[in-house]
Amino acid sequence: MQRFLLPMMFFAAGVLLYVTAGGLGVWLMRIANSAPAFWPANGLAVALILSVGIHRMGWVLAGIAAAGFVLQKLAGAGALGTWIALGDILEIAIVTIAAHRARLLGSGLQSIASVVTMIAILMVATVANAVMAAVGVALFRQVPVLDSVFMLWRLDMTSALLVLAPFFAIATPGRLDEIRQTLRHGAWARGLEYLALVAVILGAVVFMWWSGQSLISFFTAPLLWCAIRFGQAPTTITASCLSLLIILLTIAGEWPNAYSSQPLAWQLQRIELSLSLNTLPTLFIAAAMAGLHKSARALKQSQERLRYALAGSGEGVWDWNIATGETYFSDSWHEILGYEPGEIEPHERSWDHLRHPDDNTENRRRIADHLEGRTPRYSIEQRFRHKNGDWIWVLDRGSIVERDAEGRPLRAVGTLQDISRLRARQDELDRRAHHDSLTGLANRTSLIESFERWNREKRSFCFVLIDLDAFKPINDRFGHQFGDHVLLAIADRIRACIGKDDVAARLGGDEFALLIDAPQADTEFTARRLIERISEAIGYADSLVTTGASIGIAPASDGAPDFETTYRMADIALYDAKAAGGSIYRTAGSSRPSGQSRRGKPASALPGPAGEDPADYATGQGEDAADHRDGRKAGNRRLLP
Repeated sequence: MQRFLLPMMFFAAGVLLYVTAGGLGVWLMRIANSAPAFWPANGLAVALILSVGIHRMGWVLAGIAAAGFVLQKLAGAGALGTWIALGDILEIAIVTIAAHRARLLGSGLQSIASVVTMIAILMVATVANAVMAAVGVALFRQVPVLDSVFMLWRLDMTSALLVLAPFFAIATPGRLDEIRQTLRHGAWARGLEYLALVAVILGAVVFMWWSGQSLISFFTAPLLWCAIRFGQAPTTITASCLSLLIILLTIAGEWPNAYSSQPLAWQLQRIELSLSLNTLPTLFIAAAMAGLHKSARALKQSQERLRYALAGSGEGVWDWNIATGETYFSDSWHEILGYEPGEIEPHERSWDHLRHPDDNTENRRRIADHLEGRTPRYSIEQRFRHKNGDWIWVLDRGSIVERDAEGRPLRAVGTLQDISRLRARQDELDRRAHHDSLTGLANRTSLIESFERWNREKRSFCFVLIDLDAFKPINDRFGHQFGDHVLLAIADRIRACIGKDDVAARLGGDEFALLIDAPQADTEFTARRLIERISEAIGYADSLVTTGASIGIAPASDGAPDFETTYRMADIALYDAKAAGGSIYRTAGSSRPSGQSRRGKPASALPGPAGEDPADYATGQGEDAADHRDGRKAGNRRLLP
C-alpha cells in the first residue's frame, strides 16, 4: 500500500504546485494584456524535486506535465499550449539534473564558482525552453522565431533566477540551527540593522512610486551593503523580493516608466534587465565575502589548533628573517627558558648568547647544511642557559619556508622544545646499558665497544684481566651485602690506580677488566699498584677482611688482535698467575704458556654472563700456593671478626 501511496503523493504534489504557480503566471499574463510577465512555476518545480529527492523526479514531473497540459487547455492555448508545456518540462529536467550533479543544493551559493554554476545552468535550460517555445509560436502562430525567442528567454531566465537563487542560498543543512544560534547569542543588533536596510529599500520604492521617478540604480548600494554585512541568503531574498515587487508594480501599471508609450512587454524587458544588472553583482559580492569569512574562520581555527597543539606539546615557535637576522620568539619559547615575553632581544644573536659554547660548532654546521640545501630541515639537540642559570637541553628544529627568485633562503620557521627530562632518561638508560649496576664501572658491552674503537684508532694499549683471590669465602661467611661492599671498595681502588682515559669494567662476580692506554712497561707498573691496593684491608661494620688479585695482561697494538683473541691471551696469563700462587701478574707471551684458561675452559672461551663469580672456579692449587706463601689457612685470607 505504501509503495502505491508515496508515488501518488509526489504526483499530487507536482499537480498542486504547478496548478497554483502556473495559475499565478497565467493571471499575471492576463493583467499584462497577454505579455509574458512572471512564470514562477518552473523554478518552484525544481525546488520541489530537489527537496523531495531527485530519484522521485519521474512522479513529480508526471504531475507537473498533467497539470501543465490541463492549465494550457483551460487557458485556450490549444496545441501551442501543449508545446509550451513540453518546453517547461524540458527546462525543469535540465535544471534539476544539472543542479543535482553540481551539488548546488546545500552549497548556499557561498562561493563564486557556485553562483557562476547556477547562472550557467539556468542560462542553458532557459535558452532551450525559449527556443522550443519560439519554434512552437512560429509553427502555430506564424510569428518569426527571432521576434519571440528573446522575450520568452527573458521571462524564463528572470523567473527562474528570482525563485531559485533564494532557494539555493537558503536550503543548506543546518540553516535552522544557524538561525537559532544567532538568535540565542542575542544578535538583535544585526537584525535591527537588516530591518533598517529593508525599510530604506521600501521607502525608496514608495518614494519612486509617489514621485513618478524610476531610479533602479539606487538599489545597488543597499543590496551591496546587504551582501557585505548579512551574506548570501538575506541578499538573495531581499533582491528577489525587490525585483518581484517592481515587476508586479510594472504589470499593474503603477511603476513610473519613461517609456510608458511602449508596449508592456518592452517595458518589462527594460526593467528586468536593469534589475538583473543591479542584483547579479550582489550575488558575486556576497559569495566573495562568504569565501573571505570562510577563509578567515579556517585560518582562525588553524591558528587555534596550532596554539593548542604547541601548548600541549610544550613547544615554542621562532620565525627567523635570515636576511636581517630579526627573529620572532613566541611566548611559549620565552617560557621554556624562564623569561617573560620581551626580555630576550628578537634577533638571531640571542641564540648565540643563550647557547652552550660547546654546542656552537655543531649548531653552525647544522644550520649551514640546511641553508645550503644539504639537509631537508634543521634539527639539533643543544644546551641553552635558563634564566635561573641552569643549562637545559632543548630540541631546536625548523626549515626554510621562503626563498627569493634565485633560490636564496629568506625566512625559516621552527620550534623549540625542552627535552631535559627526556635527555636525563636517555642518559640514565645509556648508563645502565653500559655500566655495572653495583660498582658503576663499565660493563661487558661497554668494554667491548671501547676495545673495538681503540682498535679502529690503531692505538697501542694493554688489556688487563683481574680476578680476586679468595673472594668466595667472604660471601659465604659475611653474606652478599658484605661482599658487595668489598666489590665497591675494590672498584674505587681500581679507579684510583688508572688514568682518566683508561677504561675499567666489571665483567661479573669478582672479575674485572681494564683497557690501559699505555705501553706494556707502564701497564705492568699499574698492575703492581693494583695488587698492592686491592690487598689492603677492607672494613665493614665490626669486621675487617683482605683479599688479593691475580692479573693477566695482554698487549694490543696496530688494530690487532680482536677482542676474543686478546681476552683469551689475558685469560691464559691470568691462569698462570693463579697457578703461581695468586696476588701477582703475568703478561701474555712472557709466562710459560699453559694452553688452558684458569677455569679449565678452552682458551677461546669468553667471560660468562654478569653475576658469574670467577673465583668460584679458581683452582685449588693456586689458592693453596697463596695460602702457604702468606701463612694463612686456605679459604680465610685473614678474616677478622
